[in-house]
Amino acid sequence: MHEAEKQAVAEAVAPPAIELKSVYVNSGGYELLRGVSLAIPRASTSVLLGATGSGKSALLKAAAGLLVPGSGSVEYLGKDMAKFSKKDETEFRAHSGFIFQDAALWANTNILNNVSMPLRVHKPWMGQSELAEAVRMAFKRLGYEEGMALRPSDLSAGEQKMVCIARAVVHDPDLVFMDDPGTNLDEDGLEQLFALIAELEERGKTLVIASNNSEFAYRYADMLGIIKDGVVVAFGSYEDTLARAEKEPELKLTRLRARGLREKKARRGAS
Repeated sequence: MHEAEKQAVAEAVAPPAIELKSVYVNSGGYELLRGVSLAIPRASTSVLLGATGSGKSALLKAAAGLLVPGSGSVEYLGKDMAKFSKKDETEFRAHSGFIFQDAALWANTNILNNVSMPLRVHKPWMGQSELAEAVRMAFKRLGYEEGMALRPSDLSAGEQKMVCIARAVVHDPDLVFMDDPGTNLDEDGLEQLFALIAELEERGKTLVIASNNSEFAYRYADMLGIIKDGVVVAFGSYEDTLARAEKEPELKLTRLRARGLREKKARRGAS
């Protein structure tokens, strides 16, 4: 068997990056997620579309281990996150990043400390000058030019979001969760974000994006899901989900259907 064939077989039997199995999440007596089951393939971009209040943020946080299911399980590389040891938890956090919808920055410290926190936790050997350089490089990728001594309260909502994005990728994680990543970004900020996503794809990262903006799906989705009232009503390849929406108008996807199938998603090594 050739090396390429061996690799293909290995990838076929390898567990997905993240898998949710019959996940229910409740908060204040309200069911945020109802029996969600889906598998996020490695080295792919999965986009989950849903309206405000659909449960997409809860799904993303459950997948990232930030919300504990009332029942069901969430697995990372085939291991139940509920059974993680402290070492497992630390390794998962070291290999993942999360872009929060509301930025979720620490208000009582400056931008440098906010963004460098993952490095301080997971790469404690780095000195202050190395930390500052790593943060500068993360900002450079996003075109962010504000001072690192500023505090979150000194920044606009869009600038805070950029800082949050930088914090999510500064430690070069393999898995990045993005909760409505375009929220509060202006046109220039969105273009910087799009460029970052394309770069992460080229480098083989696993991306999970929850949004109500279909542009993320059109540009980047390998896998496309639709969530409504806490239920994932569709999840599959971009092409399969779009084809299903043509037959099931209740799935909507009106804008994506109007744009038609993409000629080719020319990333992740495609030519």
